[in-house]
Amino acid sequence: MKIYVVDAVAFLYYLLDKLPPKADRAFREAENREAIIYLPTIAAAELYYLFEKKGWLKYWNLLKNKMSEYTTFEYYPFNEKILINFRKTKAKELHDKIIILTAKILKANALITKDKELMQLKEVNIIWK
Repeated sequence: MKIYVVDAVAFLYYLLDKLPPKADRAFREAENREAIIYLPTIAAAELYYLFEKKGWLKYWNLLKNKMSEYTTFEYYPFNEKILINFRKTKAKELHDKIIILTAKILKANALITKDKELMQLKEVNIIWK
């Protein structure tokens, strides 16, 4: 089964039904139980912060519903495996380190992101357009 890791922006685009075709295909695979999508807890926290700040808590409820509706959508915690590997990525931002290392540790087929900095690192396969 394919494994994908998703960042906060990509998951937001999924909730808004605004993903580009390749990213959308990966989410459909997970909805059809052909893949697993991991949402790092740091990305989920970023989304909660955004939704609370903007007054969009209906999207937080939508996120929680999607995460429970599809058994192939899972949270992945920030844990010691990630923490001890911080030096194994060139990502600069804390949340980017966690997301990249989550993809590496899970041996994900790809990271779903539109983040150009993560794309430029070329440390993991990226799906977007």
